[in-house]
Amino acid sequence: MKIRLVWFLPVLWFAAAGIATAADAKRPNVVIILADDLGYGDLACYGGKDVPTPHLDRLAREGVRFTDGYVTCSSCAPSRLSIMAGAYPQRFGLTWNDDRSAHKLPDAQRLLPELLRPAGYTTGLIGKWNIVRPATQVFDEVHDFIEWESDYFPQADGRYLGSDATTSPGFASGKTALWGPARSTDEYLPDRMGRHAADFIARHAAKPFFLFLSFNSVHSPWHGRSADRGKFAHLPHEVLRLYASMIAGLDENVGRVLAALRAQNLEENTLVIFLGDNGPAKGSAAIEGWKPDWPKQLVVGSAGPLRGAKTDLFEGGIREPFIMRWPAQLKAGATYRQPVTSLDLLPTMCVAAGVAIPATTTVDGVDLLPFLRNPSAAASAPHDTLYWKIKTAAALRRGDNKLVMLAPDWKPRLYDLAADIGESRDLAEAKPELTRELYEAWQVWNKTLPPPARPDSKPRTP
Repeated sequence: MKIRLVWFLPVLWFAAAGIATAADAKRPNVVIILADDLGYGDLACYGGKDVPTPHLDRLAREGVRFTDGYVTCSSCAPSRLSIMAGAYPQRFGLTWNDDRSAHKLPDAQRLLPELLRPAGYTTGLIGKWNIVRPATQVFDEVHDFIEWESDYFPQADGRYLGSDATTSPGFASGKTALWGPARSTDEYLPDRMGRHAADFIARHAAKPFFLFLSFNSVHSPWHGRSADRGKFAHLPHEVLRLYASMIAGLDENVGRVLAALRAQNLEENTLVIFLGDNGPAKGSAAIEGWKPDWPKQLVVGSAGPLRGAKTDLFEGGIREPFIMRWPAQLKAGATYRQPVTSLDLLPTMCVAAGVAIPATTTVDGVDLLPFLRNPSAAASAPHDTLYWKIKTAAALRRGDNKLVMLAPDWKPRLYDLAADIGESRDLAEAKPELTRELYEAWQVWNKTLPPPARPDSKPRTP
């Protein structure tokens, strides 16, 4: 009997190893590429005219382009938490960037990489995090860490101000109008991130991996590459020329990631998602480094046909470029027009990876794969209603109807997005019953939430 056990144990071990290898081969690699402060209309595939974005356009052609892709907040910290948690950040008291210093993320709430790691995924973060749980606790590897914002070119000693600030929030120099590099050996930080992403892919090509490539582009300070100055000289203001250079750099490094996947023969079974965290930023003379000859204020970027920008709950603050490519599972060249949200990324990836989500992890998103794989399901909406809440505004979307309430009066405004994507015609007085219905629905949702983590960021209840 003992002899037979000695004989069969290695066989059973190799069989189990074979099963694990087969399972690994079926699990997709996952790459989330996140842009910072990117406008809905900044990419050519979303109607942008100022900057060619061939690599992102290619990603859209080879995957699914979402016309109505939303984030959960128009500021970065809440938005980023919901991407990694799959739950509304307001559930944790995070309604605004300022709440970040006081809000608590329950230990039982697992973030996406924490769900994928036990399933055999190697996980990596490159770039901006902005979530209270330590990145080194969540990921196997962390490179080019950014907490808030970072310079794009290094100091004389090689440090990028704001990057690799692992013990406290890091901030950039505040030098807004900067063309670089100062030295030919200096590396543009997005290029460094793209290089590290390609290296991560090459080193972990043999087993499933999850890579969160979280660019600082195109967040201020606006730093452009001197080589791009001539390309965008036609734009009316220097800050817009700097911004255009930053979009071009972002696109090039998305191309570098796609090339790395192709070089490792990983394109077919890699799920790549691209989106932004909130709308384009508002620039003004109050910003350090703002030049006297620049306009006193402008939106640095384009929300396309949408109203509003970063910090707003009009569409320009929360509707983002949103692209998903998985050649093995999703038809190329599709356009999906139902509202989806960054909350959907966690459940979609967990289903794709065959990972169970524990009951102690709150999830508000849904698995998008059934809606994207089945043409007959494409007309049905993954969500009945989407909700938003920040310090100065509240909003709800149900179907094509959008309710917006703004401080200080919190008067409900109603828009029909199908007929008025720019939210220019308030229909609240013309449709009082619908307005009341949506207002009450938002109130029901709001009553399930804790107060904002910081009392001074608490909005008056609308």
